[in-house]
Amino acid sequence: MIEEQKNNLRILCSKKRALLKSHDQNSSFMLTKRMLEIEELKKSQIISSFISIKTEISTGPLNDYLISLGKKICVPVILKNNKHLIFRLYDKQTLLKKGKFGILEPDATKKEILPDLILTPCLAFDQFGYRLGYGGGYYDRTFIEFERLGHPFISVAIAFDGQKINKVTRDHNDQKMNYILTEKKLYRPE
Repeated sequence: MIEEQKNNLRILCSKKRALLKSHDQNSSFMLTKRMLEIEELKKSQIISSFISIKTEISTGPLNDYLISLGKKICVPVILKNNKHLIFRLYDKQTLLKKGKFGILEPDATKKEILPDLILTPCLAFDQFGYRLGYGGGYYDRTFIEFERLGHPFISVAIAFDGQKINKVTRDHNDQKMNYILTEKKLYRPE
């Protein structure tokens, strides 16, 4: 029942995000500017970002900016038999290959590292700090794994402000985000 509700919401939110992307002018620039409002950014040495796909807000300028600050950037990789993500180093010269779901990722020659700040894509988010992902559960399982390992991290969902909804349908597996970052605002969930 909950999974069916989530899937219906994914369809609606995907269409909404496509409209937001089609009217996008400078959201990536504003997103980068808003990133500075995250206090933990100053202390973070290793930041996991992602390579935007389809109608996601573009992370290219944000990734370039984080690199210019001297931060180590990594991006998620889905291994075939893994239930959670691993993270590999990424810079402007990194050769990317298509991984699972056609998502670009560094190949196995890049070092695996654990980020202390994790930027995550989403289809929708709410004021309570929950995000609607694509349904694979990789980020949620990764957050649970990091907690099991005792690895501290900050989670930040990245979205267009127009992706905010009243309440994300969720179950016991869905993990609350520390922040939601949009081109208009940094949300600090209640």
